[in-house]
Amino acid sequence: MARGSKDGKDRGRGAGNLPNREAFERMNFLLQSAQFYATLPATNAAAAAAVTTEATAKGKESDESTTLDNDSNGGSSSGALPPQTSATMMPLARFYAKEMRLVSHKSVLRMSPHVKRSICKVCLTPLLPGISSMTRVKGQKRGRRVITTCNYCQSQTRLFVNDDHVLFVDRPEHGTIS
Repeated sequence: MARGSKDGKDRGRGAGNLPNREAFERMNFLLQSAQFYATLPATNAAAAAAVTTEATAKGKESDESTTLDNDSNGGSSSGALPPQTSATMMPLARFYAKEMRLVSHKSVLRMSPHVKRSICKVCLTPLLPGISSMTRVKGQKRGRRVITTCNYCQSQTRLFVNDDHVLFVDRPEHGTIS
């Protein structure tokens, strides 16, 4: 039996004890996946699969040059869609962010303010400066503020810049796991 516990369970707030560890690990994985897929460019895999399937159905061998030729001329001969170069995997990133929020709500866990500020509250897009959001610093008279604008739903969040302010999770007495 462990010291200081009556029923054999360690109830202290040590570095290794965290209730709902699995839920926090799941939320961490979903956040990292959402941010990764937000930066990943979408390849038109459906069009490449359609070209390969069509060439195999005709009895021809499909090689890389045939696929590249069909993609470069827009796929007009095969009916496939042209590749999307500017698109990202943003719908998948939004799905992972939504799942992360659902996990936190179902298990009644608080998300860190740093995590909440990195996701749009309206469309659940991971806010990555230069990719899915625009970040500006404005103001001199009434105080500086950081304005983050989501590129997909155009919603804005404004945070005042105060050098003396420390979030509760960043305070030493909070006791978070480091």
